[in-house]
Amino acid sequence: MKISKLEFSRQPEASAPRGGVSRRDVLAALLAGTAMAGVWSSASAAAALQAAGNAVAAARAGLAREELAVLAAAAQVIIPATDTPGAVEAGVPQFIDALVSHWMTADEAAFFRNGLSALDASARQRFQRGFAECSAEQGAELIQALRASSPYGGRTFSLTDRILDPKAPFYLRLRDLTVLGYFTSEAGSTTELRYLPVPGKFEANLDMKTWPYQTVI
Repeated sequence: MKISKLEFSRQPEASAPRGGVSRRDVLAALLAGTAMAGVWSSASAAAALQAAGNAVAAARAGLAREELAVLAAAAQVIIPATDTPGAVEAGVPQFIDALVSHWMTADEAAFFRNGLSALDASARQRFQRGFAECSAEQGAELIQALRASSPYGGRTFSLTDRILDPKAPFYLRLRDLTVLGYFTSEAGSTTELRYLPVPGKFEANLDMKTWPYQTVI
């Protein structure tokens, strides 16, 4: 089975001081700025957050080695290596590790760690091995099962909104942070993304009576 390729230390936004920098401001600055270019490491992600203007609280410890192994395997299932680099090659596990240490609240970090632990436990129950030791096909099966068991009735119209939503289930948090980390890395932004100065296509001669059905802008 193959899966095809396809919103960082801070206080909660509600407690941000008047005139201060909110969680959404930091995401917007990072997504819009050139600081996101480059293969991520925990140190570079934390530095980018500070450069974006967020008030950094005391950093927590990052993910343990076993947790990072589960995260790396899961991220690689979500964005595997094909003819272009996968999530691991793009440094996505290190990027998310920096988010756990420098961006998530204590409750969010605990929730994310518990999600990794539950994913690993499901692999041991189904395949008698840890998630990091599973084959790509077994990992995909477990991720698909996790997706199926995680209905989401909240806001789905924006990557940023989904990441900021405290009600988002672990599967969406894992998937969205993987996608964010990948497409803002050097590997993802240079090998997967394409710049189209004019969206759509140029059609010089169209039948105006049927134009809405021929061209989508």
